[in-house]
Amino acid sequence: MATLYLFPTAEEAAGLLSRRPDLREQVAVIGVGQAAAAASAARLIAHRKPSCVVLGGIAGAFDGRLALCEVVAVVQDRVAFLPERYSKDYHASKVEGLTAVGSYTVNRTGEAALLCKHSPLPAVEQMEGAAVAALCQEMGVEHYYHLRAISNYVDDERSAWRIGEAVEALGERIATLKL
Repeated sequence: MATLYLFPTAEEAAGLLSRRPDLREQVAVIGVGQAAAAASAARLIAHRKPSCVVLGGIAGAFDGRLALCEVVAVVQDRVAFLPERYSKDYHASKVEGLTAVGSYTVNRTGEAALLCKHSPLPAVEQMEGAAVAALCQEMGVEHYYHLRAISNYVDDERSAWRIGEAVEALGERIATLKL
């Protein structure tokens, strides 16, 4: 199965590449935010035609059931604050051994706090997921996985975020992912 590993930043990709340098040609940095992620992912998927895409990165947790630096599987994602008639849930595959979470794709941290109060799943926020999920669906990618490591709780001061530790946990988990 041809797999493409996508990360918003080089820092997020580094955790995997330090453990699996043999995957270097399958790893790509797609940029932060929906527009950059969708544009880069579209180009890469059209060119490489993978049967599997793994999106990895960090996320903020709304839910105290999730631990800092825990790696989770986003199984449902939607763009925050689209009018309900245009809003859509995007889905990714579950990963054995990881907590399944719902996610909102946002433009800035804390943006979806009110939306998450009614989520049946533990909830996170991140900035690329719904865009990449929609693209994979449109382009016929057979298998889509979305993993995030919890770097912070949404109301934390930025100085309290544990980005480095979260990136290491993410890299370790993706390096051992059985697809």
